[in-house]
Amino acid sequence: MAHILVVDDEDSIRALIKEVLSSQGHTFDEAATGTEALERLRKTKYDVVILDRNMPVMDGIQALAVMRASPQFKNVKVLMCTSASVTKEVDEAFAAGANDYILKPLNLQALIKKVQKALGS
Repeated sequence: MAHILVVDDEDSIRALIKEVLSSQGHTFDEAATGTEALERLRKTKYDVVILDRNMPVMDGIQALAVMRASPQFKNVKVLMCTSASVTKEVDEAFAAGANDYILKPLNLQALIKKVQKALGS
């Protein structure tokens, strides 16, 4: 199974994602900011990063731009999580290098399917 980094400034969202995906056998680390996510990425290899779009300090778009600029983790699969279905935000996520996106409120079955798709299964 996959090792996943869940990045969201809301504890409840991180807990929900971990609960749902741990039932699929995945393991997790978590971060509350984009800065913290980058620190974790420098120390640990992840198969998938679920990255919140809107966070304080460093948002998901900024963190993703740093990731994609680094050879170390530019190929990590990233699912951008956003509370807005606004086309502009989804387009920004793809332009920054996201592999896919997940809308809030979370559709748990869609979350499972998108993680499976990112893992190629």
